[in-house]
Amino acid sequence: MPALKSHPLVRIDLQTAFDWYEDERPGLGHEFQKEFHSAYQKLPKNAQLYAVRFSEIRRLNLDRFNYGIFYIIRAGEIWVLAVLHGSRATKSILQERRKTFLPRKM
Repeated sequence: MPALKSHPLVRIDLQTAFDWYEDERPGLGHEFQKEFHSAYQKLPKNAQLYAVRFSEIRRLNLDRFNYGIFYIIRAGEIWVLAVLHGSRATKSILQERRKTFLPRKM
């Protein structure tokens, strides 16, 4: 099974989403976390199922929340770049994170 590696800013993505949902309704942030963790744990088995969006980057959409897990598959590893809301300008964010996180293509 492929190893999962996450960009350091993924934690900030998750905390930001958690805080926003908790402000909207107490407990909703925990529901978001639960759904994210469920999808994240399934990612190694299902990573190839999701189409490439651009520049090798794939997106796994969460079911209840308008968020996606953006990742790249390389050399038996899954590199998670971000967890972003669907309305964000994801392409520019992901390109920047990719520069600072991924090893050079082999």
